[in-house]
Amino acid sequence: MTVSMRFVPQVALLAFLAGAVVWPAWLSPRRADPCAHPDVLPVTGLIPGSRPEGERRDRLGGDIVQWSEGRVTDPGLAGEPPLFFRMIRTYNVLNAAQRPLSPMPKPVDPETVRVELVEAPGGPLPIHVVRTTGPAAFYVAAYLYLYGNDPVPYPFGYQLRGALRELRDGQRPLTLLLAGGATTQANAAEREDLALRWIVSAWQHYRSMCLVRTGSPNP
Repeated sequence: MTVSMRFVPQVALLAFLAGAVVWPAWLSPRRADPCAHPDVLPVTGLIPGSRPEGERRDRLGGDIVQWSEGRVTDPGLAGEPPLFFRMIRTYNVLNAAQRPLSPMPKPVDPETVRVELVEAPGGPLPIHVVRTTGPAAFYVAAYLYLYGNDPVPYPFGYQLRGALRELRDGQRPLTLLLAGGATTQANAAEREDLALRWIVSAWQHYRSMCLVRTGSPNP
């Protein structure tokens, strides 16, 4: 099929106008937070077992809009040091998805990583479970991605598939729920279980704060 040369100026004008609309949106995307009450998410003391240690305000600004941290305790594991937790929200989806273990208190190297479907309100959660080696200790950790209001295993793919939607409605944040800590081979399973239970409880906290307007994780 050929296009008459007389339509070239009109086609060029349409392409220019489309680029003038789309290109600035890609360079400086508008942000949209689907959470109903994001201001209450940092109240992590509402999560059972959490011992909040405050907000890392030095980490806020730019893409990061929340950095909450603290400890996870379990009376059933008396004598064991508490795990740590992080709840981080950022609009830099690619960076957070590439480096989920960067918020760990000490640098660690993943040795094994698996995705475990854990039953929770609203359906199973695709939680990543990690065992690591490090310079001083053996660690276990678990983390969950929430893209917008949806638990997802790999957020970057979901962001690509929703690119046109984000151009129209605004860019959604990624929330990382992370719990873990040093352990031994003898109690690694119990420590993993504690991390998974905290993430399920943190998801319940998220749902109660963010989904009250819609009643669904797909606003």
